[in-house]
Amino acid sequence: MSSDHQIGLTSIISPSDSSNQTSPSNESPPHATILQHRSNSSPVSSSLPTLFTNLRTNDSQGDSSSQTGRSLFRKFLHKNKSEDDITGGPISPPRSRTNSLIRRASGSKSPIPFLHLGNSGGNNLALSDGDEVELEPSIYRSMGNIKVPQVLLHEGLSLLKVSQKSKKRILLKIDPSNFIFSWKNASFPSATIASTITTSASNSFHKVVPSSIHTPKSKVYEFSLDNIKTVSYQKEATNYREELHISKEFENQWITIIYFNEIKKKLKTLHLIADSEHDLRKLINAIKNLKLLREYLAKELFIDANNIDEDKIEIIMGRHRNSSGDNEDGKIHHVREFISFNDILKYSKRLNINLSITYLKTVFNEVKKTRNADESVFEDGLNFNQFKLFVSYLKRRSDIQDIWHSICGQNQHRMSFDLFKNFVSTTQNESIDEDQLQKIFRKFGSESSDYWLPENFNNYLLSKYSQPVKSIFEEIPDYFNHPLNEYFISSSHNTYLMGRQVGGESSVEGYIKALQRGCRCVEIDVWDGENDDSEPIVNHGRTFTVAISFTNVIKAIKNFAFVSTTFPLIVSLEINCNANNQRKLVTILKDILGDTVILQRIDIGGILPSPARLKNKILLKVKKTSPFSDLIPVDGSFTTPTLSSTTTTTTTSLSEDNGSGTGFIIGRRKKKHAKIIEELSTLGVYIQGIKFRNFSLPESKTFNHCFSLSENTIKSMLKDESKRIAIDKHNRKYLMRVYPSGFRVSSSNFLPLRCWCKGVQMVATNWQTYDLGQQLNEAMFEGVQRKGYVLKPNSLRKPLIKSMRQSVISMISTTYKFSITMISAHQLPKLKDEDHAINPYVIIEIFGVSPLNDETKIMTYNTCTISENGFNPIWNETFQGNITTESEMVFIKLSVYSTSSLNNEGDKGTFIGGLVMRLTDLKQGYRYLPIRDKLGEELIYSSLFVKISYEQSS
Repeated sequence: MSSDHQIGLTSIISPSDSSNQTSPSNESPPHATILQHRSNSSPVSSSLPTLFTNLRTNDSQGDSSSQTGRSLFRKFLHKNKSEDDITGGPISPPRSRTNSLIRRASGSKSPIPFLHLGNSGGNNLALSDGDEVELEPSIYRSMGNIKVPQVLLHEGLSLLKVSQKSKKRILLKIDPSNFIFSWKNASFPSATIASTITTSASNSFHKVVPSSIHTPKSKVYEFSLDNIKTVSYQKEATNYREELHISKEFENQWITIIYFNEIKKKLKTLHLIADSEHDLRKLINAIKNLKLLREYLAKELFIDANNIDEDKIEIIMGRHRNSSGDNEDGKIHHVREFISFNDILKYSKRLNINLSITYLKTVFNEVKKTRNADESVFEDGLNFNQFKLFVSYLKRRSDIQDIWHSICGQNQHRMSFDLFKNFVSTTQNESIDEDQLQKIFRKFGSESSDYWLPENFNNYLLSKYSQPVKSIFEEIPDYFNHPLNEYFISSSHNTYLMGRQVGGESSVEGYIKALQRGCRCVEIDVWDGENDDSEPIVNHGRTFTVAISFTNVIKAIKNFAFVSTTFPLIVSLEINCNANNQRKLVTILKDILGDTVILQRIDIGGILPSPARLKNKILLKVKKTSPFSDLIPVDGSFTTPTLSSTTTTTTTSLSEDNGSGTGFIIGRRKKKHAKIIEELSTLGVYIQGIKFRNFSLPESKTFNHCFSLSENTIKSMLKDESKRIAIDKHNRKYLMRVYPSGFRVSSSNFLPLRCWCKGVQMVATNWQTYDLGQQLNEAMFEGVQRKGYVLKPNSLRKPLIKSMRQSVISMISTTYKFSITMISAHQLPKLKDEDHAINPYVIIEIFGVSPLNDETKIMTYNTCTISENGFNPIWNETFQGNITTESEMVFIKLSVYSTSSLNNEGDKGTFIGGLVMRLTDLKQGYRYLPIRDKLGEELIYSSLFVKISYEQSS
């Protein structure tokens, strides 16, 4: 695994956001995106300028990063781009992990902790069009001030909201005090929209509707900055625009925002068209700048209290003056020189500092007692030095101090290189050559020193150099050079669906999200359009799901097929359309995919190519209906087709075959489907779908066939020992795909463990549903940086001789001895609409397929509950045991809950976040683990701190 990966999703930003790319001030950067990796982000290289997926920052880089951060924020404070550049200057957040609570060693320099942008010079991040105001002028300047367009603060920016069902004029506003976005409908003449949205224009800016708008009282919709998951705009949002049949005339005014809706508990999408590129620039810059500020303030946790110069004191205490020494407006202002407890509460709420008011008040009062003789003392608040002390109290990390003492001794304040080297090899169980260790030690050490302080040590633990996930493919030579059938392949079911199987929404967004997350097998259900002459469509047949264009789906696949990995993508075509539309499909596939699609074998012989051999290629999985005239010997003898083996036709079955069926035949007239034409069938060069009838038939021995079975079928077969052995034997040489039952109306998932244990390569899950089945599915591929191909254990790849087949079950069992210490958590979010701090505890669950019974959950542990502290709760509880499973399939699930009672018996409480990881993918020792919400989106400022050890028993 590359050094840029830990558990987590991706942070993708626009070109101007990347610190790795600079543009001359008189040039606009290209619209291609630059990947902004961080230690626990997926290795995505995308042309989609999604400003932030999961809003992660880069890793802490020790002292060197301080210099980098300072340089970047110099750019942040001084625009060096043209005002007409839609993406602004080359801005990047500080290169530091957001949940770092101990920052830098004494003497190190930090970037500017607060952004106060006055009216002078170029210190202005917003547009210089005369309509911007300071961010949150009513709260302390120490809380960070940048400027946003005034229209977004008051009347709202007028935008056209477009969806499958309607086009509505809305007004979008921003509350920067709480990082809240809100919008409501505005009245407009609908006929005007219809005409302007389809009318071409020659000028560069296109007005969508008249600017005169009435704003009646209507429902207000809200979402927070932290809820934004993806932002894409202009050319790179083409797929969204084309899906909604909007003219290209409006490309430069288009923005798509995907966010989590707290009320409906699901992702929602806002497709918006601005009246002009100028308006679009206002919105993009506002989102970007608020995001950078939010991230920076949360990361710094007030300020770096050890490094505050006089200028920053002036800002914090509200005495910001211009170069002549006067106040900014030339007037004398009376300002408070103390920080009140109410100021602390406002700031804590804004940054989601999850501590009880009682605790904050206790620290506040304690700090007030500490004073120097020459300092001013304020009855109602803290002076500046007291405020720094207050911050240092909140930043204290007793858990890190305990680890430090165990390494260095009780009275040692410095860590030598030898102690560090011993820690890495013995505690972290890592083998790193000494030269690399020296580089790491120097990177995080204080300037001109040969030792570490505790904050240097913690910065190292937070960095990419201490990532929690192994690079398992780097440990095995030629990891990606085996035939496709020897891998587990990351696969999705009904990829086009964004919700339920019946009545859910279909969208190209499903393909984009799955491909960005590393999926390597997507499914397309193709049906006839409204009439025989119309283009074929994609949807869940005979249900109330909305149809989308097949052409648009293929375009999206073409654009995003290799954003997360260059290894091959499998497109599973489930054909339910007539012969004429099938011919259209062939043309569309060849025209759009071009030379990326495999149309003929690249090697001669009866073996599937490897992922490495098929890089940047798309494989089509298509049902084979033509005669088996080209069978290749696999078991040592040629076979010839029987008459019955040539008559397979496309059918929809609830128990097996294609997975497009459902238990509810609704809305669409059921008709007999035509046989798949030869021209389409032959596109399945390496993956020919055939209906399963028997493992011994001739077509069951062709090297490039693939059986598709429903979960009900495979579950029934696995109950029979002889069939279990047959499945195990088959999947050592050939491909198999298993998909969820059509009766899973809510698009839930089954657990894939048993299928993996029998060597099934493609266990397809509903990616739109982040339940345990999908969590296990994604966890399987974390160890290969979500590259989509995990090499099976050797026990599932070796051919079985007859004498071994009866003992296959006992042969692949493995026992592990493990120990997990749940040390602490950091910056857990508060519950929505509740002001009090949470009462967190952690549930540890271990999953695996036991050879002794049918249970998949084997062990469960609970920590104690910490009262009113989601900011830095400490448990220091250790859980250990032994577990025996098949085929190395051991998964650990950590779930953080908040309960209303310290005694959580019978009260599981509210889910806060968690993660699932494969045990053998985790590195040992002390590790920070990022956690995700109920939708699988990473909680951007939160983490769990654990110590892990395990070993395989003999």
